[in-house]
Amino acid sequence: MKYLKFPNIPESKATHVLLDKRAYDKFIYALEDLGIKIVICESCDDLYPAISSHPDIFYFHYEDNLIFAAPNSPRKTTEELKKLGFNIIFGEKAVLGKYPEDVKYNIAKVGTKVFHNFKFTDRIVAKRIEEDNLQRIHIKQGYTKCSILIVNSNAIITSDKGIYKKAIENGIDSLLISPGFIKLEGLNYGFIGGCGGLISKNLMAFNGDISMHPDYLSIKNFLKKYDIEILNVAGLQLSDIGSIIPLCQQ
Repeated sequence: MKYLKFPNIPESKATHVLLDKRAYDKFIYALEDLGIKIVICESCDDLYPAISSHPDIFYFHYEDNLIFAAPNSPRKTTEELKKLGFNIIFGEKAVLGKYPEDVKYNIAKVGTKVFHNFKFTDRIVAKRIEEDNLQRIHIKQGYTKCSILIVNSNAIITSDKGIYKKAIENGIDSLLISPGFIKLEGLNYGFIGGCGGLISKNLMAFNGDISMHPDYLSIKNFLKKYDIEILNVAGLQLSDIGSIIPLCQQ
């Protein structure tokens, strides 16, 4: 078992993933059939129900075995991450209430580039990004990781026009898709980054059926360009579960 050099981009088959406890049962079974162990993200009452157990709200996997976590991240989940050998560094502020108090750790690191609305980034996390001299790409969308499906260290899929524009400007291949068509209980819709994630270098998993999305062919062809196949749950609407986060790999 090894850690990932870059978050969300395994170089081999994932052995452990972090998932919202509300992921489809069929999706969990599909991952388990591949021999992948699931770390369940429990809920926190400090947040509104739709995102109260979303892992990308509480945790920002920074590199290797380093994870930044909200001080009020679910204790049981954090302990499970520690058991896997992760170094958990708690940020300065808890995630609370509604936007923007809930997006302090919802950051997308794409290779060595970091996307976020840096007005809202937790101070401790922002300091580490600055110390490591990573390229910061400031965007308006605070729900950044939710909005970005990371394909590799230089390619993403998003429905956010602002993110798409900034990605292209910074030399990142980007596919812009239609917003919506992804459910998120209590809200109008969820995001593409929140319902998917790589579980190996060449396999993208979706919590739901990506073929039901109106831009399926564009998504499929974009992934195919990078030799990535698709694992999904046939017949179930895509559901935003706060990202599928690969933790460890073979």
